[in-house]
Amino acid sequence: MRLTTTSGDTVPERLVEELREQLRGPLITEADQEYTEAKSIWNAYFEKRPGALARCTGAADVATVVRFAREHDILLAVTGGGHCFAGTGSVEGGLVIDTSAMKGVKVDPSGRTALAQPGLVQGEFDAETMHYGLAVTGSQESYIGIGGMTLGGGLGWLARYRGLLVDNLISADIVLADGTLRRASLEDDPDLFWAIRGGGGNFGVATSFEYKLYPQGDCLAGLLAFPVAETGEVARRLGEFNKTAPDALTTSFAFLTVDGEPAVGLGYVHADPEAGGEEAVAPLSGLGRKPLLNHVGRMPYLAVQRMLDDNTVAGRRLYARSFHFDELHAEALDILGEGFTTNPSALSLVGGGLMGGVMAQLPAEATAFPHRTGYLVSVLSQWEDPADDAANVEWTQQVYERVLPYTTGGVYVNHLGDDGPQRLGDAYGPNLERLTRLKAKYDPENLFRVNHNILPAS
Repeated sequence: MRLTTTSGDTVPERLVEELREQLRGPLITEADQEYTEAKSIWNAYFEKRPGALARCTGAADVATVVRFAREHDILLAVTGGGHCFAGTGSVEGGLVIDTSAMKGVKVDPSGRTALAQPGLVQGEFDAETMHYGLAVTGSQESYIGIGGMTLGGGLGWLARYRGLLVDNLISADIVLADGTLRRASLEDDPDLFWAIRGGGGNFGVATSFEYKLYPQGDCLAGLLAFPVAETGEVARRLGEFNKTAPDALTTSFAFLTVDGEPAVGLGYVHADPEAGGEEAVAPLSGLGRKPLLNHVGRMPYLAVQRMLDDNTVAGRRLYARSFHFDELHAEALDILGEGFTTNPSALSLVGGGLMGGVMAQLPAEATAFPHRTGYLVSVLSQWEDPADDAANVEWTQQVYERVLPYTTGGVYVNHLGDDGPQRLGDAYGPNLERLTRLKAKYDPENLFRVNHNILPAS
């Protein structure tokens, strides 16, 4: 695959070589041995063949690639950890900015802040901050990159307790569409700072993030499971329980298989066990008649951040539909449970988690990320054989369409699949209009469009 322009013309080899010479990091093309591995992304269903991948070593490399793509009209994608439901970290025939080698991190334990580069994955970042007993909201899987996680909003086990990741972002360095490097914070370019806190990669390429950190010890974590026939009853009781759940407690539900039988599972993490954690979680074991599973115990925070890693594995094929509930409707969970029992792949997942708590203390317009209450829910089909693509995609869509009447219309932008531009309004709600105006300000030619794209206001 040769590097091509948006009109399909091949970029002359001499220009490719000129770009290679300007970069500190490698420019990887199909002629290079490492190309196959370099182009791989987490979701194999959306894997593409880019014309070239620039493995950047810092902001200067990023700016060079941005200017080159703009000058020669080349589609530009950005990847860090490579994790994306929609596979937007790659582009057919275009140019990929790969920040995976940018893994610098510096923790200030006295000031309780961390300065981190976008190539870090969650587990790498957590290991550095927890060396000092400090943490901030991060992904529930340790292999997800912090870059896309941050720019999309940043949900995790600590979000109800400490706020979204974007609520704890102090500043970020962003390479804009013209190749300039801009600091974004409440004091420096507050419009850009607002937009990148949930607006995804629409406004530039992040080269560093500065976060607030908080003291964090062991957590109280648990997993329960009840027969799938009890789903409606469990949903009603869990919904009531969650209305008064402390901010330090996050609950989630998922359908799973226990001893060969479908079940509705409940997971939870209490981030501050010393503050009445055991008393707070005690009622959860009584949500159903008799738990099929009831595991609970103290767990180091780093272990909590790894406990879901096996649910989704890099290299599988995945198709997702995500949505929000304002509350746990028993009928909706019954639909999801029935759908789970008919899925064509044993690897597929259906589940969701409670929002609210500290993150709901800010209004929807405080950041570009607007959805701070209710439940985030996803239907995730996973499989390995391309021959099974159609069956799994169809199953995902059917379950989604059946449950749609119970949803609010909202969606987390980081959990969008190939839903299309019509769901941008669902992702951003009342904030979309301002985002389109800011897109026109910072990227009027829409250079950064290989993403869940916000079009510039005309």
